[in-house]
Formats: sequence, structure tokens, C-alpha cells
Amino acid sequence: METIRVIKKLNRNMKMFLIVNLIECFVMGVFNTFVGIYLKEIGYGEHFVGYVLSINTLVIAFGSVFSAYLLEKIGRRYSFMLGFLFTAAGSIGIIFVHSKILILFMSVAVGFGLSVRATAEGMFITENTPEENRVAVFSLSYVIYNLGYVLATFLGGVISSYMAHVVDSKTAVQIIFVISTFMSLIAIIPIALMKDPKNHVPRDMKGCFKAYKNIMKKNVIAFMIYYGIIGVGAGLVVPFFSIYLKYSMNISDAVVGSILSISQFGCIVGGMIIPFLVSRMGRARTVIFCQLISIPFLLSIMFPQGLIMLTIAFFMRNGLMNMATPVMQNLEMDLIEEDERTNLSSLAAVVQNLSRAIGITAGGFIMEHISYNAPYFVTVVLYVIGVLIFRSIYKSDLIGKK
Repeated sequence: METIRVIKKLNRNMKMFLIVNLIECFVMGVFNTFVGIYLKEIGYGEHFVGYVLSINTLVIAFGSVFSAYLLEKIGRRYSFMLGFLFTAAGSIGIIFVHSKILILFMSVAVGFGLSVRATAEGMFITENTPEENRVAVFSLSYVIYNLGYVLATFLGGVISSYMAHVVDSKTAVQIIFVISTFMSLIAIIPIALMKDPKNHVPRDMKGCFKAYKNIMKKNVIAFMIYYGIIGVGAGLVVPFFSIYLKYSMNISDAVVGSILSISQFGCIVGGMIIPFLVSRMGRARTVIFCQLISIPFLLSIMFPQGLIMLTIAFFMRNGLMNMATPVMQNLEMDLIEEDERTNLSSLAAVVQNLSRAIGITAGGFIMEHISYNAPYFVTVVLYVIGVLIFRSIYKSDLIGKK
């Protein structure tokens, strides 16, 4: 197996990072899944829940700029530790406070903590793996990312259901957040086993911001526009999948949960087969192929069909659209010089999270004032435009070698 061969060749830094990645995605899954339930239990409405999640997303976006500075100033290892301490503080703090201001403050803490890994991932993988193994390692990291999220929702649900027989729902969710906090602190152990690059030269704030100016090249700007368009398109529909299924398709909560859980496995399966596709089609062709083929499945979700076909549509759409993510991360890192990777990672995090937040706002408005189906048509148009921009960036590669 290619994946097993690559894992055996990973250095200690990468092995520890994959463990850290699993833990952080578990923690993020717990927060995203259960913070709304907890806030509802203590008396807050959906509007405030949406506000808390939006703030969290925006902090991940803009916090990545400061995270980039930290990664260059104090190094990778101490930055990761600081990030997990912030995540742990926010996760445990949110169950002890009840005022809106303090709850938002805890959401900000979690968001900043998550921004460190989001900023560091592409740069860290690139500097710790040889070029011939990078696509496979990016794919492995992506699979672990989704596995952590699935484990969070599954185990969190099991624990919550079990504890509900012993304590009330509010306390059950609090216990889940305590477990999440403990996992954040456990992550410090593999982080401590990491080593910073021997040739790492700390940069001050001025040098860090100067690097942003240096990376603003034509292809980088085009790549960020591509990210932004795809992000808006995803924001229009993805966060509303559960609402769409429940209220437009009249599907029960249990079936909605099952469909979305199965669709998440599409990302895991896709992440496992993407290295094979790249070896046959090349990186740029693989991205274009996966994202274009996902569009018919997205469109099919809007039309009446049986539950089996609907589940297949969600599985295929989720897998195909997202399986190209590791390849895009790999291509992104090749656009700039080695010492500029941290800045590009943070810029990409800003664009992706900010555009998604814009899409979420627009998607909610369109669904409420026009129809549940309308955002899907807009998303299809945006996806096609995004793919065309991506193709223009790698036109010479597509004409020539793979």
C-alpha cells in the first residue's frame, strides 16, 4: 500500500503533526457540533448561536495573520503549544460563563487556537516531506482531519446519549467539553517531541508583513480569487444542508444525521484515492476533474429522489468536491519561495474563511427570502467560474506535462 509506505518514511515531526492534527480536528468537531446545543440549553436562541459560530470562523480567518507572525517569531513548536492552550481555555471556559460577552470571548479564544494549525499545515507538511511524497502526505493529513471530525460527532453523540440517562442534557454536553479540553492539553505531548527547522531565522513583525507584499504575484492573486469564489459557493449551501433536508425534503432528524455522516465519509474515501488520481492525471487535471464532476451531484440534490439516491448524491458531491483539497494545498505551496510559505498559508486561511462567512450570510438570506433551491444554482455558477480561473493559472501545465 502506497499510504503505508509513505507513513513509514515520515520523519518524527510529521508523525507528531498527524497526531496533533487528529486531536485538533476532534476538538474543532466537538465545538462546532455541541456549542449550539449547549447555548440552547442555557437559554440562548439560534440567532446568538449563529453569531458565536460566525465570530469563531472570522477569528480563524484573521487570527491566521497573527499566527503566521508567531510561527516565524517563536517557532512552530511553541506556536502549536500556545494554540492548544487557547483552544483548551476557550473550550473549558465556555461551560462556566453565561454572559454573551464572555461566551463570545471564549469563542474567540477557540478560534485563535484553531487558526495556528490552519496557518501552519501547508507550510509544515512542505518543509518536512520530500517533494515526491507531498501529495500523499497532504492526502493523509486530510483524511485524518476528517476522521477527527467524524469521531467528534460520533463519540460526542454516544457520550451525550449515555450521560443523558445519568445527568441532564446540559451537564452531558459540559462533560463533552471537559473531554475536549483534556484532549487539547494531551496534544502538548506530541508537540513537545517536535523540532523546529535548524535553519529557522526568527522574523519581526515588520519582516513578516513585508513578506505579504512579496507574495502578491499574479498567480498567487489568481489562486486567492479562486479560493474566494469557491468559498462563497460552499458557504451558500454547505452549512444549510441539514436545514435543506429537514424543511425542503421533509426528512426526519435521524435520517438527516445519517445522510450527513455518510457524506462525511466521502471526504475520507476521496482523500485515500486522490494520490492514485494524481499519479494518473497530474495535479492540476485532478483538481479540475474532481470539482467539475461534483457539480451534477450537487444539482441532483435539488430534485425529488429516493433516500438512497439522495444519500449517494451527498456522498459523491462531498467526496469529489473536497478530495482535491490536499492537491490544492500542495500546489499552493509551490507558488512561492520556502521562507514565504507561512504568509501564504495565513493569507489562504483568511480568504477561505472570510469568503465562506460571506457565503453563509448570503445563503441564509436567499433561502429565507427566495427559495431553498436558489443558492444551489448560484453555487454551481460560482464553482464553474472558480474552475475556469484555476484552469487559467495552470494552462501551460495542462497543455504540456501533467
